[in-house]
Amino acid sequence: MTEGSARLRALAATLALGLLAACGGAPADPVELSAQRTASLQPATLEVGDLRISASVAPSASLGPAIAARYGVSPDRGAQLLLVGLRQGPEHDETALPAQVSARARDLRGVWQDVAMREVRSEGFIDYVGMVRVAPPDTLAFEVTVLREGAEAPQVLRFSRDVFAQ
Repeated sequence: MTEGSARLRALAATLALGLLAACGGAPADPVELSAQRTASLQPATLEVGDLRISASVAPSASLGPAIAARYGVSPDRGAQLLLVGLRQGPEHDETALPAQVSARARDLRGVWQDVAMREVRSEGFIDYVGMVRVAPPDTLAFEVTVLREGAEAPQVLRFSRDVFAQ
């Protein structure tokens, strides 16, 4: 596993634990709720040949200080962090690729919001981050468009994630 993949998985695991620890109240079915929250933190991926686009969504209020600093964001209960990475090659020997990344998200009311994405380079990896405003509970449908350098056409990753109150 490369450092970049390990970093994305560690972020997802840390966020899942933080989210579970922040849960309050007595849900009707704690096991099902826990599974839903964990699933909402799993990365969405699109693979085209040896190119892999991964996108993760996490509540910014659950970010630890080191992760928040790395991505230049502030914890905010009304925002979700969208993290996109473009990698090429085998999973254990992948290379981060630069690209033009744009994103938008639609809530359950059908309202779209453009997500301002910016490039973050850290420890030899390139990621793209943006913040999505949302009032939980909600479900966000994402559309992430990635145009890598030299590509004739963009790739589009579509996925949805449930957003829970913290």
